[in-house]
Amino acid sequence: MVGLAKLSTRLLAATKAIWRGGSPFTAVTAMWPTNDEGKYVIEAEGIRLAFTNQGAALANLFMKDANGQEIDIALGLDHADLYAETDLNPYLNGIIGRYAGYMSGAGYEADGTKHQVRANAHDGTAIHNGGAGGWGRSNWEVPYHADNSILFVMFDRQRNGFPGLFVGCITHTVTPYEWHISYGVTPLLMPGGPLNMGQQVFFNLDGLGTKNENGTTNSTVLDHKLHLPLSGLRFGVNEQGIPTGDLLSNKKGGEHDFWSEARQIGDGITQNLTAGAVASLYDETFMLSHRHLEDGRSKKEKPAAILSSARSGITMELYTDQDALHVHTWDDKKDGPLKVKHTQGEGDVPNHGAISLEQGDWPNGVNHPEWLNRKTLWGNKDIYTGYVAYKFKVDRKG
Repeated sequence: MVGLAKLSTRLLAATKAIWRGGSPFTAVTAMWPTNDEGKYVIEAEGIRLAFTNQGAALANLFMKDANGQEIDIALGLDHADLYAETDLNPYLNGIIGRYAGYMSGAGYEADGTKHQVRANAHDGTAIHNGGAGGWGRSNWEVPYHADNSILFVMFDRQRNGFPGLFVGCITHTVTPYEWHISYGVTPLLMPGGPLNMGQQVFFNLDGLGTKNENGTTNSTVLDHKLHLPLSGLRFGVNEQGIPTGDLLSNKKGGEHDFWSEARQIGDGITQNLTAGAVASLYDETFMLSHRHLEDGRSKKEKPAAILSSARSGITMELYTDQDALHVHTWDDKKDGPLKVKHTQGEGDVPNHGAISLEQGDWPNGVNHPEWLNRKTLWGNKDIYTGYVAYKFKVDRKG
């Protein structure tokens, strides 16, 4: 239960927010209980998740491994209050919007008119992940919270120069050994604008529990196996990492071949370096070829990615109706430094300590009209939707 003093403080904050024109759900958010770490918890058989409304970010994902030991397989921060203090953009494991990835030129064209938004990347020449103070750096409200489900809502009134009033809704639901995410965005006022949402959750299926001789955590995902059965193509980028509009082939047996069979992530990185790569990590956006499912199954019935660890015995299947998957291994210099949570050990998250599989639309698509028949602009007659599901299996010992 929420303590009386804490409840009074929340209600006062809610009243002030409404008075200043904030979200009508602020008062409702104040009513839902949080755990001792200030997080909202949902759970079902075999799975327990904890969230913060800072960026609507996932903070913990608990499962039992092959030995029956409960481990936390997602990166995050120990207490919800810490998220507002970090300078990560977006908040670690938070929602990315309005526009995930890069938008070249920090602008786009609609009805023959060039629109500019506030740049936050590459010396003012691009906007990245919705810009500074984007959806991943925003406070989301919680209109609904049950034992196994939670709803986050956020009102975007022309943030970072994006036009119109957009209302974002994210629903997380857990069932036995499964986590389902539904996105919905409604543009309420004209003009509309570009949308591309994602959630960049960093996973380590071993829970970062392996320690070195100094007692600090050094578990990586290099020996995790990754299979991307729908990804025979990836998106080309320039030297700044901005998508060029080119589609590149992931040749069978090549360093980007995760489609023909599952392979260890470390093997792919080693092959990538041998081929002349300048960085020893993955930071690639793969195309998802949903339309070529040979057995007639829908987007929600065939996995876009399968990640597994022999050490923990955990396998994770990712399903989505989106058409791209951004694969990124943790870079301790670019993404960190980040302390591991008390549920995971001690020390910093090491290089390759986790991997994210961020779903979304084709990157920078709003600036590539040559990709015909792809919807990139959304107005007040539209509803933007998306779906993601993570399904877990555990190969128990004994």
